[in-house]
Amino acid sequence: MFDPKTLSEIYSRHRTTFAALVDLETRLNARFYGMGSAVDCMILAALTGEAMVMIGPPGTAKSRLVRSFCNLVGVLEDEALTLAGGTGEKTGTEQKDARYFEYLLTQFTEPSELFGYYDLGKLFNDHTMLRADAGMMQKAEVVFLDEVFNASSAILNALLTFMNERKFHDRGMVHRTPMRLLFSATNQPPREEGLGAVYDRFLLRCRLDNVGPQPDRLAALVSAAWQETHDAPKRGPEDHEFSTLLEDFDSYRNTVDALTHSGALTIQQDSPLFSRLADIVAELRRKDLSQMSNRRLVKFSGVILANSLMRQARAKGEAPSIEPIDLAVILDFGLDAEDTGTVTKLRNHLLGK
Repeated sequence: MFDPKTLSEIYSRHRTTFAALVDLETRLNARFYGMGSAVDCMILAALTGEAMVMIGPPGTAKSRLVRSFCNLVGVLEDEALTLAGGTGEKTGTEQKDARYFEYLLTQFTEPSELFGYYDLGKLFNDHTMLRADAGMMQKAEVVFLDEVFNASSAILNALLTFMNERKFHDRGMVHRTPMRLLFSATNQPPREEGLGAVYDRFLLRCRLDNVGPQPDRLAALVSAAWQETHDAPKRGPEDHEFSTLLEDFDSYRNTVDALTHSGALTIQQDSPLFSRLADIVAELRRKDLSQMSNRRLVKFSGVILANSLMRQARAKGEAPSIEPIDLAVILDFGLDAEDTGTVTKLRNHLLGK
């Protein structure tokens, strides 16, 4: 799919970033039992800049995982993980750092709660409509929206522009936003037809569930969660390698863009992987598991690339290449609905079983 020589160049340029991401995965997996899939998805979302939604019942630590990730990369202070700030009831108003914005959305949430209310002093004194936008969503680098599909159409329309263009439209004015990462969560995927366009923009979807009732799994969950809740780890000197990751993600994406522009990074149309990809797409469409729109196929090419490089980093390898198993990232994080039997069959097909 991609030239191995160019993949090696990307890997070599950003080796430190990939190594830090492997360490970050290890840290998060040690703290959150049974959430390895969510951690993998979050790493891919961060590296590619694609939007991610976690789908699962309440109480599966979706919010906590996002906050812990942001704490480790230096966007949230340690206080955000204390009992009062990190594990109490959600109020929809918590704000710890101007670089981070988090909000719990309901059907009654107004756009001004996310984007800022208009300054009444300016309106009455100067007759100008100016938002008090300090600490608001359009100023944040990392955004986490909980229960995102509960939002009104006005908020969802604004969110589409945020996701597609990194821009905020306000009364005829267009403002560029510094948003680098968008995480979200929902108890269940949207069922309303009108939400299809928004759901489609969340390229990466990760499904979570409560841990099964096996004694050993329950013991491991309670042990890890008790420690995380009552003695949350604090950032220390050993976490310095994570402090530049947001900038490193930008650098990685800039490298991909530059190599594409120069002609060094191109899609190899004669790659046998496209035969495997065609089988996946055909079966997912046939089973109504995903329509795999043109947009999603193109964007998933970037995720497949990132997945291959991360796989190489975990193995401490030296010669990255796109393998059939890398296409499985579509089965892991790209489906509209679940079907264990179909996913297992397609995964075995990729592995040649």
